[in-house]
Amino acid sequence: MRTLEKGQVCSGTVSSVSDVDALVDLGGFDGLLRTPEVSWNRREVPLDQVLRVGQDVTVTVLDGDVDRDWLTVSLRSLQDDPFREFARTHPGLVVPGRVTKVASIGVFVRVHDHVEELLPASELPEREGGDLPLAIGDVLVVEVAEINLDRRRVKLLLRDVG
Repeated sequence: MRTLEKGQVCSGTVSSVSDVDALVDLGGFDGLLRTPEVSWNRREVPLDQVLRVGQDVTVTVLDGDVDRDWLTVSLRSLQDDPFREFARTHPGLVVPGRVTKVASIGVFVRVHDHVEELLPASELPEREGGDLPLAIGDVLVVEVAEINLDRRRVKLLLRDVG
């Protein structure tokens, strides 16, 4: 444990898995692997269906305290960030997107494998009674008007309802 430092990449073996986290044995010391640090994908399945006890993994040390015997690790930090790739290739493009959630403030639209953003209600065509005219699974054509890398936000504008 004393040789592990923040940012260090190391190999380990998954020693236990729950719905919300896993422990990775790093040679006699367990590092806590929280669900958000497993992948850039949003978890839609239990963690124990993604990782298994005995699985070899390579992780990055995120944080820790030797004196208090705790360490957090990440698998995700070793994967390419799909949002950064999207930001590099999509500014100003008009792309199809699929509605993933309908809320009173608008609809959430998946415009890329790992990029989902709110299309505000003000961008949507009005409908009698004030209901939003879209449902989960509907396809829209949206413009990627603005990308903020620091906040990991995308401003979408509606171009067409498919």
